[in-house]
Amino acid sequence: MTMTFDVLIALITTGGVIVGALLGFAGTSVRNRLDAYRIAQDMQQDNQKLWQWNRQLVDHIYKNLGPPPPRPPDDLFKHDND
Repeated sequence: MTMTFDVLIALITTGGVIVGALLGFAGTSVRNRLDAYRIAQDMQQDNQKLWQWNRQLVDHIYKNLGPPPPRPPDDLFKHDND
């Protein structure tokens, strides 16, 4: 009877370890995906700001406005979640 009880406890413990590992893996996977999504959004915003600044520089050159050229956006490459 004690042998069966010991085997049962071992199986329950093994099952708990496996479930815990799966939950940990799932949580880490979700967190990594959310981080990647946030980084992609930040990169897209920076890209849009760079395009806008580039457009201002091109307009400045074609209008022969002379120095100083337009300054880059103040919040370029600055993210509140760093």
